[in-house]
Amino acid sequence: MASQTGTPIPERLSPERLERRMQELEFVVTHLQKSVEDLNSALVVQQKTIDVLCRQLEQAKSDIRSGMGDDSSPRSLADDKPPHY
Repeated sequence: MASQTGTPIPERLSPERLERRMQELEFVVTHLQKSVEDLNSALVVQQKTIDVLCRQLEQAKSDIRSGMGDDSSPRSLADDKPPHY
């Protein structure tokens, strides 16, 4: 059965069925709240990891730039001796 607006009219539920339905909905809401909390925690951890990686990347860029010298020309690897010499 539908109302004049096309929205279905809910059937009348017995008090027992209504109580059971409310418990089911409460269970679903609780489950969804836990899922949102878990996802938020994972997102926080990921963001911290991204922040660390961004800082490391910037440090690596800075190290590379400083190794190029004042004229910004790349340093020759032939000038560097291997660590075992």
